Amino acid sequence: MNVKKIFDFQTALALNYKSLGLTDDEYVLLSITYSLVNNGVKFVNPSDLTLLCGFSSTKIDVIMTGLISKKYISNEFDSNGNIITSFNGIENVLLKEIKKELETEEKKNEETKNSDVNIAKYMEEFFNRPLSPLEYDVIQSWKNKNYSFDLIKGACDISAQNGNKSIRYIDTIIFEESRKMTLGTEEYQRRQQETIELSNVDWLNK
Repeated sequence: MNVKKIFDFQTALALNYKSLGLTDDEYVLLSITYSLVNNGVKFVNPSDLTLLCGFSSTKIDVIMTGLISKKYISNEFDSNGNIITSFNGIENVLLKEIKKELETEEKKNEETKNSDVNIAKYMEEFFNRPLSPLEYDVIQSWKNKNYSFDLIKGACDISAQNGNKSIRYIDTIIFEESRKMTLGTEEYQRRQQETIELSNVDWLNK
């Protein structure tokens, strides 16, 4: 993907300036300066910026000097010998941030895809046969609920130990184990005990 073609400097700057260590004042000046350059101003000096923000010319000069020292912006000469304000430095930094985010997202999507395939493959090996549509549907529900592979594998181990290798039994084990993790062991056991006690009540003779 050519990130440069879909690059929106103003949006990228707004979303990433904090992570780049820029202050709010630096962000404001960068944004205004970029807008001026984008609208035909070749070289932006402090006097241009004093007309567009509430900063003094001294403060603007200090901030701009800092941005130049960070190599986020620079003053260069074009082919005609005219001085121009360049944003190549910060554009390259922002492009790296965007590419990093895209790569992270692609990696996450790939890991999710591989995880889904691995679960289905693992279940086929566990049952030693192809999965039925019903079993695929149950596995899809595990994915929707973000159950981890370790949780699923643990449930399969328990079902094998108990001699009941059915998808519904495994699903019940996963549900109970997930509930236990959510509630905490003590609260889960307390609620289990309450359920047992209620089930032993002879409601017809009360």
